[in-house]
Amino acid sequence: MGNLQSLESSEKHSLSKAELERMERRLKRLGRGETELALTDFQLIPEIAGNPFLARIFQLSDRNCDGYMDSQDLRELMLRLTELRDLEAKHRFVFGIYDADGDGFVTAQDLHRQLQETNTRGLPEDKLWKVVEATMEEFDTDGDGALGFEEFVELITAVPSVG
Repeated sequence: MGNLQSLESSEKHSLSKAELERMERRLKRLGRGETELALTDFQLIPEIAGNPFLARIFQLSDRNCDGYMDSQDLRELMLRLTELRDLEAKHRFVFGIYDADGDGFVTAQDLHRQLQETNTRGLPEDKLWKVVEATMEEFDTDGDGALGFEEFVELITAVPSVG
């Protein structure tokens, strides 16, 4: 369902002033002189390029939903990533990626949307829905039709490449 490995490298401290200044210079370079990054610019950052959750992370970080990340958006994202010190914080971050509407639950539709975005094998829709249905059947232990945080953690820790 994804990969927490890229989150493992998060720093154990807040960003220094020098790091923030370097980030802002890099923002201008990536944005070709602009002080905002489009998703296509964001995807050029080598440290995160290829991350299957990149588009969703960008969407969550774009505070005003204008399709661009400004320096404040990027700063907040970087600070947020540096705060992912323990496993629960990482799990909550990933939960937020899957919880598309922010209602505190991961629904079958949320799972399906994320599978569509990360479907590198080219599985057809019917197979994706079968994966979603099997996942919900196994991990929706309270039978409410959605995965709460604890159920989601059970899911991602059951998948070796995630938990």
